Amino acid sequence: MMEIKQTIAKNLNRVKKEMGLKNQDLAELMGVTRQTIAKYLKGEQIPDSAKLFLLSRHLNIPMKDLIVSSDDQREPMSSFMFRADNPKENFRLIDQNQVNRIMDDYYELLASFGEASVAYLPPTYKVKLVDHELTEEHKTIIRQAAEQTRKMFGLDHVIPSDIYAVLERHGIHVIALKTIDKKIDGLSAYSEEKGAFIFLNDHDEIPEERKRFSVIHELGHLIFHREEYRSDLSSLTYSSARREINEKVATLFASYFLIPREQLREYAYYFKRYVTLETIMELKRQFFVSAEAFMRALLDEQYISGRTYGHLRKTLREQGYKEQEPAPIEYIPKNRKLTYFVKQAYFEGSITINKVCEILGCDLRTAREMVKGWYKEHGCSENTGAL
Repeated sequence: MMEIKQTIAKNLNRVKKEMGLKNQDLAELMGVTRQTIAKYLKGEQIPDSAKLFLLSRHLNIPMKDLIVSSDDQREPMSSFMFRADNPKENFRLIDQNQVNRIMDDYYELLASFGEASVAYLPPTYKVKLVDHELTEEHKTIIRQAAEQTRKMFGLDHVIPSDIYAVLERHGIHVIALKTIDKKIDGLSAYSEEKGAFIFLNDHDEIPEERKRFSVIHELGHLIFHREEYRSDLSSLTYSSARREINEKVATLFASYFLIPREQLREYAYYFKRYVTLETIMELKRQFFVSAEAFMRALLDEQYISGRTYGHLRKTLREQGYKEQEPAPIEYIPKNRKLTYFVKQAYFEGSITINKVCEILGCDLRTAREMVKGWYKEHGCSENTGAL
């Protein structure tokens, strides 16, 4: 009994610290007094299972995180690489526990349906950087990596709109969440045992073009910087120059992947004379990228001059497109594969509605509406409990 008291006390103190809670917060969540919480935290009194369940439900954490010693729990399965400029500072914008749980739960779902027999990791490429500058030789390597990756994905002469489905068909697990702060575009992680994961910020205020670019940007990190992934958060602090060059590599990879230069050359006649914003708007939608990304590709390939690029960019900003995307593409549904397996598991009774919330990163109300839709889709009511 003394051991379980100390284990729960240690876990409660950890949760309190990680989530920035006060004793009063814990007291309200568990329905006890501050004096009782103080005894829980000191290991002087053990909370009953009902109180722990309340806390687990309110904080959306598994019960085992409260009652099992951290030494007995699974080690974090993944290492993280952030696209954010200051990974260590911005880590507070990401719930690491939630991310780890979702990845583990997703993998377990795949395994239970026989879909996790092979862990896929994309091939790695190296660029030997000198003075933290990208040379033409470096750009050639990055371009070749993008072209080879497109070929592996079966995208020769194809510009797919649903790039997320393409990645998932080829073993890259893509998970979209709307609960991440919009300052973060995405993050990637991998496990030699469980494969590659990309978390994408599906915030409503982020243009779809930027989401598509972000997911391939993270793929670029998985391909070029995999040796730098660490589970130790302190390792996420790089020197400014190193961080900047890594971002340039991943950004250039995304540009070559999403705007393949062979296809771009097919539109070269558009750029022989003065390039207008109308031209940019027309073609950016065909490539499903942002106006900024498309103009940057034209500049890199010398279809337009730096002066023309600057003029077009300035004009867009004057027209109110500093934050918003001009001529935006439509929203592309995500988490299709994840939702499919969550739905199957829910109907089989192997997961609860609360687990649906946890895996899909949504609130209980949203999950209930989703479940109603599933039953309606299969022509039965929730009361029947069957497909």
